[in-house]
Amino acid sequence: MARKKQNRGAMGSLDSLLDTMTNVVGVLIVVLIVTQVNVSSAAKRIRANLPEVTVPMMMELREKDEKVQERLAELRDPAEVKPEEVEKAREELQVLVAERKELKETEARFKKLDLEVAIIEQKIEQLKQQWEAERGQMAQIRSEIEEKEDDLKSRKPRLVRLPNPRVPEKEAREVLLIVRGGRLLHFDRAAILDVIAAKIRPRKDLLSRDPKYKNRYDRKKIMPVLESLKESNPLYRFEFKLHPNGNIQLDCYPRDGKGETVEDLAKPRAVGIDVMNDAGEARNYLRFLVTRDSFEPYIAMRRMAEKRQIPVGWKFSDDVVRQSFYLHERKIRATPDPDWKPAPPKPPPPKPDPGKNPPAKKEPTEDILD
Repeated sequence: MARKKQNRGAMGSLDSLLDTMTNVVGVLIVVLIVTQVNVSSAAKRIRANLPEVTVPMMMELREKDEKVQERLAELRDPAEVKPEEVEKAREELQVLVAERKELKETEARFKKLDLEVAIIEQKIEQLKQQWEAERGQMAQIRSEIEEKEDDLKSRKPRLVRLPNPRVPEKEAREVLLIVRGGRLLHFDRAAILDVIAAKIRPRKDLLSRDPKYKNRYDRKKIMPVLESLKESNPLYRFEFKLHPNGNIQLDCYPRDGKGETVEDLAKPRAVGIDVMNDAGEARNYLRFLVTRDSFEPYIAMRRMAEKRQIPVGWKFSDDVVRQSFYLHERKIRATPDPDWKPAPPKPPPPKPDPGKNPPAKKEPTEDILD
């Protein structure tokens, strides 16, 4: 019986320990014990890893700390900072500011240079493309030159007559011929004036009633009559221009497609050949006005005239070949504009100085034939 009691008492104490360990408080106690054990072991490891600090090392660290504290105190109190240090710091600051400004300028220059380099590269690329295009054109031109060179080599040589400048005879009159569009037109100025005068001179009703302008035509009456003659000539179109002083200008424009070609001149009773024959009989000379598209036909027409031993001259003209003159050559004038005033007379020329040689008179220009 006694043994059983002792065994029960021992088991009762173990039960209370198990109860304590299994409840919440017991768990916290176990965690606290483990933590203390880990902290103590960690502290031992830290102490073991720390370097050994000697007394001289400790003294050196204290001196450095004191210097830092003194420097901080000086910076907190500007009055204790030395002027030399302030000036030195200011100079260093100015140097830094200047260097910063220079760096910014250098950076800006580099950016500008980068932009210029990009532009130059773009231009170089454009020039390369242009060079390639011109290279192709040059190759094409070279091939065309080679073809034309072969063509010229295969052609027979042509005889060319050199110009023979000379002055026409004094009694000779000019006969004007126009070579335009490969066609020959005779411009007979006198005949055109005679036809217009024959239309105007009989019209006494067109004369002005103002006694101050006797034998002049009323400017308001004559212009409609002249305008009606604009298309009266089969070879030339007329335009009339009335000037404020009463002079009437006539502009003659050759009509397109009118005139005779080289083939037409080879036919019998060609008008151009008759004009050449008449000029040769009257010992007159021919003057050709040649447009840029009619030089070859002009050469052929010139040879026709030279075969008849007629003197010939020529000059280039524009494509319009307008011929202008005034109707007062046939005494056809209009009354001036009411607001028109004659120009003041020119002052007389200064009298020559007897002590100086008089200026040489300019000789009139001579009409030269080639």
